[in-house]
Amino acid sequence: MKKRIVSEYNKDTKKAFSITINKKLVNKQSKYQKIEIYESNKFGNVLLLDGCFMFTEKDHYCYHNKCFDLISQKKNIKNILIIGGGDFGLVKKLSIIDSIKSINLIEIDEMVVDLCKKYFPQFFKIKKEFMKKIKISFKDGYIWVKNTNKKFDLIIVDSTDPVGIAKKLFTKNFYRYIYTALSINGVYIQQSGSPIIHEKKIIQPMVKILNKVKFKNITINPFVMPCYPSGLWSFMKCERKRCR
Repeated sequence: MKKRIVSEYNKDTKKAFSITINKKLVNKQSKYQKIEIYESNKFGNVLLLDGCFMFTEKDHYCYHNKCFDLISQKKNIKNILIIGGGDFGLVKKLSIIDSIKSINLIEIDEMVVDLCKKYFPQFFKIKKEFMKKIKISFKDGYIWVKNTNKKFDLIIVDSTDPVGIAKKLFTKNFYRYIYTALSINGVYIQQSGSPIIHEKKIIQPMVKILNKVKFKNITINPFVMPCYPSGLWSFMKCERKRCR
């Protein structure tokens, strides 16, 4: 019997990552993107958006743990903004931080949340007391942060790569809005692609723009992510430092 596989081909590396699947669980087109979920033996359930792997049940911890590690040493995080993150994996990880008072989660695609609740329910097993701290808005994150008057100790952009609806989340105007929305000494984190294949295409332009917007302590933090192109990915981290 011929094995069924799901693959993502990367034109930069001219390589593909494939997972053998048992069956397709979801194949839907939302207003914003194509959403696919598959069941596999080796990786558990697998989420793809517009044909790109987002995470699997087996390797999601690589992504979420690395992001958490980048802020775990920061004290007194009270107010958090997450743009994207509709799978709730990151929210689940953050739920162990006692100092958090509120999380605003801005997810453009409500269908992503609904489907992840069904096929990745472990991410939504959060204590009721903490769930009361979370406010979900199904809106465009770019527009939301542009118009908000709130200040945040931590802002995380958990988005797809800078193509399609996510492209504007890597622009100078967007970073200006983020800077304004951060409290003094606030931290900003954003996924920044692969250090191997996206250094010139994504990482260097991001760093250049963030410097122009006057962010400080900009670092690129690599981590292993098996289902992503090259198997190595990164988070960009920077801060809005108080001027002396």
